[in-house]
Amino acid sequence: MSTLPQPMSNSNTTGKLTVTILSAYDLDTSTAPQSITLTVGDQVVGSTSAPSARHKEKKAFKYNQKLVYSAPLGVFYSSNALLTVQFSPDSVLGGGEDQTAQQLEAEFPINSLHVNEPQWIILNLRKKGDDSTTAGTDTVEDGTVPTLRIKANLEGSYRPEVAAMLHSSKAWFNLVDGLHSNLPSIEMNIKEIPQKYPVVKFFLIPAVPLAAIVVALLPVIAGILIVGLPFFLPFLVVLAGFVASILGIGAVLYYSTPEGRGKVLNLVHPVASHLISTPVGQRLVYDTGARPSPKSMAQLVLPGSDDMVAKLLASLAIDFVGSCSYLLPGVGEAFDLAWAPTQTIMISAMYDESTPSLKYVSFIEEILPFTDVVPSATIGWSKEYAPVLLSIGQQKVHEIIVAARREKDVAFAK
Repeated sequence: MSTLPQPMSNSNTTGKLTVTILSAYDLDTSTAPQSITLTVGDQVVGSTSAPSARHKEKKAFKYNQKLVYSAPLGVFYSSNALLTVQFSPDSVLGGGEDQTAQQLEAEFPINSLHVNEPQWIILNLRKKGDDSTTAGTDTVEDGTVPTLRIKANLEGSYRPEVAAMLHSSKAWFNLVDGLHSNLPSIEMNIKEIPQKYPVVKFFLIPAVPLAAIVVALLPVIAGILIVGLPFFLPFLVVLAGFVASILGIGAVLYYSTPEGRGKVLNLVHPVASHLISTPVGQRLVYDTGARPSPKSMAQLVLPGSDDMVAKLLASLAIDFVGSCSYLLPGVGEAFDLAWAPTQTIMISAMYDESTPSLKYVSFIEEILPFTDVVPSATIGWSKEYAPVLLSIGQQKVHEIIVAARREKDVAFAK
């Protein structure tokens, strides 16, 4: 199972739009349309022939005809697709009226499609040239809306860096799979070592007392570490980094095996699918033109204004990470050089609408030494939600006062 749709077989940046006209329903005339024309931007792509069959309904027609257009994916992303239902000049409206049938059209933005994922769409038709706010919802005499049913597929290639990453990952997984297929024989050889080399058993004799000594000294070692924590802290950080590196390498090797990849895929696949389904994810993965900004990518993962509690937790976490530099004086300030732009992007993504200048304050307090104590993100949260919370608090106080007066009046009435 793949987390990403398969791209076009060619490696260039050309995209391809395939629009399959399936059927037209509830038209305002029982006469079959002459053709349906596809226009992308200002480019007329082509037209279908007459419909292949008529539905049971008199004003519905089957097509199942494809219209294909190739262009750079970036061109598609900045264009709309316009479908025009053409009638012959002698077509008249239903009901016997002496009136020529008007052309109908429907339009949709191509960037609403997911790259390399076919989508079935029902488009409301409007009279050609109707630019009113109700365009696309014109009704015929019986109150129904004329519709056009299509299948649209936008094909395109991954960005070069994404394609290179996928190619490298595939080569790495093939290498790990080749090594993993030989592991059973290696494990069998390890199990056979005590049988083939009995002298190995004698190494257990000194190992047992050494293990007992280490266990006995553990409380002493723990006490020394606690007392000398300020002195040993840098060494413990280095040791923790070394251990984390070893564990990280082991985790990478394990999760590169078929069994490990299966576990990771079960967790990553929903997240990757959601990411690719968003406009930012489409622009990030596929070669659609300009790449998404760091701010738009941060907005994709950070909570929005509609979730006050989640935004507060995110703000507290940002300020906590920024203040962690005080744990390692000197070294921590160097960490601020990398964290300052990261924090600025996240604060800009969350609070630019309510406090546009806060990102500059955040960058300055994080890049300067000994100023990390300023909780920039939490200040932004307070600036955005304090008026709302204050208004709610005032309303609650007013309700309590009103309730207390009513109880007081009832008590005096008795």
